[in-house]
Amino acid sequence: MKTPPLNETFREMTAVFDELLASLSTLKGLGALDLGHCGEGQLLQEALVSLVENYGVERCALFFVEVGSEHPATAVAWCNGTLKICSEGKNACCDEVSPMEVAFVDQVIRSGDVRICDDCLDDDELKPLATKDSPRSMLGAPLVVGGERVGALLLAASEPQRFGAWQQRFIPLFALFLGQAMMSSRLLHNLENQVRERTSQLENALRETHELKERYQSLAMVDALTGLYNRRFFFSEGGLVVARALRYRHTATFVIIDLDFFKRVNDRYGHGVGDQVLKDVAEALRGQLRETDILARIGGEEFALILPETGIEGATELTGRLCKSVRDLVWSAKGEDFGITFSAGVAALPLTSESSEPRDLGCSDMLERLFSQADKALYDAKAQGGDRVEVGVL
Repeated sequence: MKTPPLNETFREMTAVFDELLASLSTLKGLGALDLGHCGEGQLLQEALVSLVENYGVERCALFFVEVGSEHPATAVAWCNGTLKICSEGKNACCDEVSPMEVAFVDQVIRSGDVRICDDCLDDDELKPLATKDSPRSMLGAPLVVGGERVGALLLAASEPQRFGAWQQRFIPLFALFLGQAMMSSRLLHNLENQVRERTSQLENALRETHELKERYQSLAMVDALTGLYNRRFFFSEGGLVVARALRYRHTATFVIIDLDFFKRVNDRYGHGVGDQVLKDVAEALRGQLRETDILARIGGEEFALILPETGIEGATELTGRLCKSVRDLVWSAKGEDFGITFSAGVAALPLTSESSEPRDLGCSDMLERLFSQADKALYDAKAQGGDRVEVGVL
């Protein structure tokens, strides 16, 4: 038995080693892609570039079929350093994809097996489609994504018998890897889309919840007719103002305002006019207050004020100005003009120099005393005919 020369054996081993290195390099290029940041288009391009660079083929392409069809509908081809995407109906024919390649890919897709053509001019089915630029040898493998045959991978060369047994074993493996990478990429991007969609839905739900919460809080704090704070908020915030005043030994003043003979307005001109009077009075009062002052509607025609850091003299003077501003308002109804006045009662926390005994009370008791004294002063103002301000003493 004749033993092959050593140099021939060495050449064969070198060829095998080169093929192995090319195969590993090709798979490495595919496996190095970050599927989380790599779209499917980039994935396909990198796959084709990896084959061209590591196998030295002139051309490779991926053919995709439409659902329910066995004919290529789209081709992604790498040729002469340029990526071409061709889509021309079911034949996928354009300048970069020859009819011979399409026919060969049809065979691969229909059979579902790896196919090789050592010389296309010897193939009875392919030879009639040959042109001067047609490849002489081709190698194709089905492309499967998620268990579904979606197309085929094609390698083509201008010389015959370009692809040997090694490539016939490797190309199906590469197509398998590529199909798995495509499946992983699609699942990952679908998951990202779902996460974005769910995140958007959650953000919308949180925003709607926040808006509803703000609305309910607003409804709980605000009088619907006048837009002023309501009784609940006034006494809640009033307790905090009194607590701060007691803690730091400051003063604060409580004012109760009641419109004089308001029932006559409703009886003579109707509740619609009465509501307008209440809104206008609320606006007149609000327009002369500081941001730190708290104004609320606490009853039908009854309003209340808390004036932080304001003594009895300052509060009485301010209430007098408010009384005049309301007195100057004029409304017209049923062909006549009319106005309205209010009575007010004022009560203030005493300064330390005036009295120390009331500061021994808790803030709730102190607020109750303030309200009681202001209400008593309001009663005295009403008893004297209204349109006046009276001061209560703690």
